[in-house]
Amino acid sequence: MKLGDQEIYVFDNVYQSHHTQKFYDIILNSFYVIDMNDSNSGEYYNKMSMGAKYSKEDIERMGVIEHLPENIKQQFNLSLQTNERGLVNAITSSGVYHPHDDAGKGAKWSFLYYANMKWDLEWGGDTLFLKDDRQTIENIVQCKPNRVVIFDARIPHLIRPTTNIAPPYRFSVNMTFKETV
Repeated sequence: MKLGDQEIYVFDNVYQSHHTQKFYDIILNSFYVIDMNDSNSGEYYNKMSMGAKYSKEDIERMGVIEHLPENIKQQFNLSLQTNERGLVNAITSSGVYHPHDDAGKGAKWSFLYYANMKWDLEWGGDTLFLKDDRQTIENIVQCKPNRVVIFDARIPHLIRPTTNIAPPYRFSVNMTFKETV
């Protein structure tokens, strides 16, 4: 499904159950740090969030690209070779998240995988896609287990914090990809 004029593609029930469990186990055992600034703007420098940085070896070990359906990999040219960076966001109800884009080093596509095994609507943690003014919401993608969102890395977006009734963390795998090797 493509959302409006923005290049945002949403795919549900992407991975098989045994893969989602493996991904979740790896995510739970990752090394998290409190220095994952989600903005490339200096005004938010001291507003940090929690996450785990993933190397290409970590991404390969997890298998999140390997087990992605071939049609999705081909449509967006997603591979370990075109992968630019990877991380896991650990979103909380007390987190502060700011408008940003993922195009930093010339990335073409951003990849987002909602990794929690269960997530209810009232727990929040949605991704907001913004207009270029970075103040107006253009699209909202609901956090749902086993959902993959692929979008143009230049689209400004932010994570909405979870609610107070949500589990302690909303995990998402975020990767960026270059157009070509």
